[in-house]
Amino acid sequence: MPTNMNTKELYQIERIADETAVVFGTTYINPISYLPAIEEDLGKLGFSGQIVFDLLLSNGFRPNRFVEADVIEAKISRPSMRVVEISSLDETVIEKTYEFYKSHPNLVESNNILMEEEKYYLIHD
Repeated sequence: MPTNMNTKELYQIERIADETAVVFGTTYINPISYLPAIEEDLGKLGFSGQIVFDLLLSNGFRPNRFVEADVIEAKISRPSMRVVEISSLDETVIEKTYEFYKSHPNLVESNNILMEEEKYYLIHD
């Protein structure tokens, strides 16, 4: 991890519903590396339910872009973590992911994993 960044700058948690949240990586660093810090943030939210990690900025549009897990009293169940295809995600989760990147174009533009065409699609489509 870069020394001038704290873990809060490496991901962002967006609560979509009472029992659904999405964790967005905000750099090329995979936010799953920071599960204890994410659990601490989930505890502050009093969160239990389903969490989806959007790993677009570290994995690109590959089949392992999304990882889903169960959260029980702010603790992420490691055994429940699984790669999921976009087609199996709830429509509101998918919409939230595209809204997130459109509203944070700087994250997309500065990314070295995504191709220029993919960046354009995320920001302008």
